[in-house]
Amino acid sequence: MVVKKVFVLAGEASGDVLGAEFLRALRAADPQAAITYTGGPAMREVLQGQVPWVPMEQMAFMGFVEVLRHLPQIWRNDQTIKRALLDDRPDLIVLIDYPGYGLRLAKWLNAQGFRSEGRRIVQLVSPQFWAWKPGRLATLKACFDAVYPLLPFESPLLTKAGVVAPYFGHPAATRVPAGGWDPQGPIALLPGSRTQEFAQHVPIFAATAQALGREVRWYRPAHIPTAAYQQMLARLGVSAPLEDILCGVPSMQGISGALVASGTATLEVALRGIPLVVAYKTSPLSYAIGKRVIRVPYISLVNL
Repeated sequence: MVVKKVFVLAGEASGDVLGAEFLRALRAADPQAAITYTGGPAMREVLQGQVPWVPMEQMAFMGFVEVLRHLPQIWRNDQTIKRALLDDRPDLIVLIDYPGYGLRLAKWLNAQGFRSEGRRIVQLVSPQFWAWKPGRLATLKACFDAVYPLLPFESPLLTKAGVVAPYFGHPAATRVPAGGWDPQGPIALLPGSRTQEFAQHVPIFAATAQALGREVRWYRPAHIPTAAYQQMLARLGVSAPLEDILCGVPSMQGISGALVASGTATLEVALRGIPLVVAYKTSPLSYAIGKRVIRVPYISLVNL
């Protein structure tokens, strides 16, 4: 089947970066492909300001309680995306990470006959079925043409379960060069890219740095401007001059250590050769549920 129309979905900041890398490669391989997307500023930049079906900023919810709080917005997002897919009927649908929504969308796409028409659905970043929800393997096998995992041990596990799952490595390994550690430098604080995790982490991260008596640098996600990030810190009682708010973990330099919210940034900081502590605070209910269903002892990509 000739691929003329492509839809790419990313629901959070790390997926937006991966989506942008994919779109650059797609544009280089086929400049004539018609691209639609749901994503953030990195993807928007590659597509020269093209408006997404749903902005990533309206989708980045994580945790059981947090999702419940935003159910009306999640429902509106879902309806917008589904209507657009039915109208556009892209030849290739690329779902990046974000499995809580992506797997449900893939089931719906199959029920609507997309794959029986010869259209293809692929998943970039495998759901962590080995940590929790092993039943997702059945959905991956039944609803996707291929899954592209980022961790090397995932590919043989997926293949054994009957999922087409070639492994090409983790993009961060080529995106993030080694170097950047300075034992006398300040501490980097990375409290996360989602609104709710940011609010949970900032007071704790700031208090930790103060208790250590160390100078700090805050690292913001690319989709939040420096001045807006400064205002977000201020609303949580943290004063930070603009020069202490930086962006771009791949270029992180002169840092002695880092306190990082669990996520892709942990791997990027480690690749820079900077010692780090990984943390994640969630609601008591989300924590209680998570403790009962998660089957691995670690939350950091570095340990996995």
